[in-house]
Amino acid sequence: MRAYLDVRPQSNLDLVFLSRTFVALNARDVQRLVVEAARRAGIKTKVTPHILRHTFATRFLEQSPGDIRTLAAILGHANISTTARYTHPRAQRMQEMVENL
Repeated sequence: MRAYLDVRPQSNLDLVFLSRTFVALNARDVQRLVVEAARRAGIKTKVTPHILRHTFATRFLEQSPGDIRTLAAILGHANISTTARYTHPRAQRMQEMVENL
């Protein structure tokens, strides 16, 4: 982040990331950035900001089981049931948890 902030053009906007025209990123800008990063990384499957959000939520709960309130706060959800829809436990993880009972 420091390296990015050192080279990022200055702006009077209170934002970290700016578009090519130095304004706030819109949804399409973010989508393009994610698709390009996935392409550069050699990822062949579909990658979208929404998929990344779901993946983050799932991985967060794998690392911090049961901490759905913190995850809800990170994702900006007022209702935990909204957060629960973002999580997709992997089959291997579910099997491990059952076997550990």
